[in-house]
Amino acid sequence: MMEAMGLREEKKERQRREILDAALALIRQRGYDNTRVRDIIDRVRISEATFFNYFPDKASVLQEFALGEVEQYGTLLGEELGSDESVPDRIRHMMGVMAQAIAADRQIQTVIFTRSRLFRASGHLKDQELRTYAQLADLFAAGQQRGEIRSDVEPAQLAEVLTGVFQLTITNWLTGWWDHKNEDLEARLLRAVNVFLTGCQTL
Repeated sequence: MMEAMGLREEKKERQRREILDAALALIRQRGYDNTRVRDIIDRVRISEATFFNYFPDKASVLQEFALGEVEQYGTLLGEELGSDESVPDRIRHMMGVMAQAIAADRQIQTVIFTRSRLFRASGHLKDQELRTYAQLADLFAAGQQRGEIRSDVEPAQLAEVLTGVFQLTITNWLTGWWDHKNEDLEARLLRAVNVFLTGCQTL
């Protein structure tokens, strides 16, 4: 009985992954606005009912991509929490890794950052985002304990400000908001992060 349930869950997860992969491929080809639920259904060769069994609408598929991004960020934060490097160096490393990953898939990342509910999340996505905020606050708290980060600001607020620096810098780069559209994202983000970290230095 347990084995049958396991196989059923495995099949459901495989079907879910196929829907996500098809949606990703179509968005790359046609863009988000020109990709319809019908297109995804036709690509995967499933019924409309099957699609809606997994996702209530196209926006929910995009939310799944966004959730994957936040989970990846959480994994990276977990690794940095276990590092022996200085906290400022850990933050620089983490931001550099994220910038490289985003720059490597600019088309999809632009859709995620501008079209998903990444910054006004609810449900499972919000829960995951709150976990990453807590991890980032823990990282700043560790820096305060080590005397590397100023202690007159709450770790949670430091996490909030760094998140703002990250989100706005990434979004501006993805959308070409500034004149330097072809500037290296990692270099641009690390400059912004270094300004922030200068303000975080022990007084």
